[in-house]
Amino acid sequence: MEESITSGPSQQWPSAPVYDFEQNPRYVSSINADEHEEDVRGNFWRSARWCPDGSAILSTTEDRSIRIHTTNEDFSLSTKTFNQPDSIHSTLWYPSATTHTPETFCFLASVRDTPVRLIDGNDGRVRASYPIVDHRERFIGPHSLAFNSTATKLYCGYENAIEVFDVASPGYDQGERLKLVYAKKEKGGQKGIISAISFCPDYSGTFAAGSFSGSVSLYSEDTGSTPVSHVEGVQGGGVTQIGWHPLNPTIMFIASRRSSQIQIYDTRDLSAPLSSFTRDNSTNQRMAFDLDPWGRWLSSGDEFGTIKVWDITTMDPIPIFEENLHRDAVGSVQFHPYQSLLLTCSGSRKHLTNRHHLSDDESSTSGSDDETDSNEDDDSINAIHQAVTRTPPKPLDATLRIWSVSPSSKSSNLEQSFESHAITQAEAVITSSLQTTPTSPTPTS
Repeated sequence: MEESITSGPSQQWPSAPVYDFEQNPRYVSSINADEHEEDVRGNFWRSARWCPDGSAILSTTEDRSIRIHTTNEDFSLSTKTFNQPDSIHSTLWYPSATTHTPETFCFLASVRDTPVRLIDGNDGRVRASYPIVDHRERFIGPHSLAFNSTATKLYCGYENAIEVFDVASPGYDQGERLKLVYAKKEKGGQKGIISAISFCPDYSGTFAAGSFSGSVSLYSEDTGSTPVSHVEGVQGGGVTQIGWHPLNPTIMFIASRRSSQIQIYDTRDLSAPLSSFTRDNSTNQRMAFDLDPWGRWLSSGDEFGTIKVWDITTMDPIPIFEENLHRDAVGSVQFHPYQSLLLTCSGSRKHLTNRHHLSDDESSTSGSDDETDSNEDDDSINAIHQAVTRTPPKPLDATLRIWSVSPSSKSSNLEQSFESHAITQAEAVITSSLQTTPTSPTPTS
């Protein structure tokens, strides 16, 4: 006897967004860093990242503040500001963070000389603390943060070491220290500040660690501080970011400061890079690239405000899209996970300039034969020199912007569908993650 099966409500699963790079992106929303200037003049955005479902943005600025931006129905951005006591080294979303689930809506923050903190994205309270203490009993703020593939471990990179925490067990003396170098004169090992950590997406436990000394090594969760292999031929003055191909775990991307190349490596042969993507970057500023989570594109900005997009299915070094969208250095670019949207932020430090310049007439002394008059002129010139003031540095462009890269036929319906589609995708992601994602860490007492 056959039993009738009643199907439940249809589940709409996430699908890859459609991008149209043959036309210029259309402006959707923007925030100027000048609107948030308080104690720091010349404020600008250092980084901006979508949360995993794209329902909020996590940004950092030059004024030592972390901000959460949520998108409203009219595409305006509501902002919450969390001021920090010192310079911000790194931030990271919790892997299942979403505005639709308050329990997981949180992020990690690494601030100089303070413990790593898990901060609530709604009210800014500290949910958990992961302190790293050196031999002088001083707090260490790591320069890089990464969750492992199952989000049960937190990896924190700092000078010559990586600290590993159990996410569910915060507090003192809870971390395991992986010493990459045991003595300053020791040969071998990975020396320098660990500035980038990234886990391979194949759930094998393999992760790459890069340092400001320019070295990159592969490690495994099983082998601890013993490197599996070393990467040769890394260019630049220090690694700032490491990424993996979402659909091909053997392909790795490395970006460095003062380097015009995003280098591409095959982990099966790390003796030399396979190829590279070219961008303008001659400064020490971090300029983050982003990989489309669906495995199609890589995007990056440069120090002149140009955004480039490459096709990583063909690895063609010629970009399929290149457009100047900002007037200053682009700190980060990121694809929205489920919408045809691009998130960019810009700004950089500028040198001090004189507000008042002396003219030839002001700098020339009087032709009078009277020594008294000549001395008075010299005194007046000195007074003018002392009165010269310096204007605080101000970036040419300090904006956080959202761009639409959808086909023209869909652009008219973008505003109406954005909010409802984001909620639908978030519910689908939450439903699937409940079976694989561990519970959020418990707050510390």
